[in-house]
Amino acid sequence: MLVLVTGATGFLGRRVVWELLGRGHQVRALAHSRPRQDLFPEGSVDWIQGSVSDTNTLALACHRADAVVHLVAIIRQRKGATFDQVNRQGAANLAAAAKASGTVGKLVHVSVIGAADAAASAYLRSKWQGEQAVVSSGLPYTILRPSLIFGEGDEFLNSLAGVVRIFPVVPVVGSGRNLFQPIAAEDVAQCAALALERDDLNGQTVEIGGPQQVTYAQLLRLIARTLGQRRLYARVPVWLMRLNVAVLEKVQPRPPVTSEQLRLLPVRNVAEPDSVERVFGFTPRSMEGNIGYIRSVSFGDGLKIALGFMPARIRDH
Repeated sequence: MLVLVTGATGFLGRRVVWELLGRGHQVRALAHSRPRQDLFPEGSVDWIQGSVSDTNTLALACHRADAVVHLVAIIRQRKGATFDQVNRQGAANLAAAAKASGTVGKLVHVSVIGAADAAASAYLRSKWQGEQAVVSSGLPYTILRPSLIFGEGDEFLNSLAGVVRIFPVVPVVGSGRNLFQPIAAEDVAQCAALALERDDLNGQTVEIGGPQQVTYAQLLRLIARTLGQRRLYARVPVWLMRLNVAVLEKVQPRPPVTSEQLRLLPVRNVAEPDSVERVFGFTPRSMEGNIGYIRSVSFGDGLKIALGFMPARIRDH
């Protein structure tokens, strides 16, 4: 099967490509730029350079493809790349190109838990609108909604590790009781590949998460334990954090927290505890014991992250 993967060089995309290659599929990869030479074996992937905003490129990418895994999305807006342009319109462009190809027989779309038309978050609304473009495409589809995704190169845990590394008193935004169900990027990639191969999942939206549900406060404590740091924790009211973040967004190129991410904090970000085992037949790995990569975040890295500069060696996509 020839599978087009959009966002193939990204944090999740590279795992999906490896998973598909390991399962014997041919892979065509759409990315903004060609990856470094050691990312995939030479000649193993058919590369197309472009974006989901370019309908001509999407038509070329979908030509003679049997299936598509759509991963392109943003959680930070910038000029020329808004939630609407990428998360909604990009998904609509891709779905239309896949339908017009006449060969694509399955579309797997990776969304996020909490996507909803009435969500307070513009990010979550745009993700729901992207889902609706897939649903209305007329193609067989499966939508995956993962909880917080972790793995080497992730932005969220590495950013929190930077905060824990440099501050003896770690700020906890709000109550700290909001729930997450972290799932490893490799496990999301396996779910995507299985969804692609299973016709019984056509037309379904599946929420997935790891084996444990943890609060934001518990997540911070796990990061501190992994780093070997003893820290104090201080509650910070959401309204005060919003004021601070609003200032940071004006003066920093890439603030460690954005206003949009603060809007996501109250959202209950969990699936059913056995969601992956029940639907996909395997047990996902836990976050405990599998986030050793955050130990590479040094005190200097933490300072850079706090100042709005994510080190490329930590997040290289």
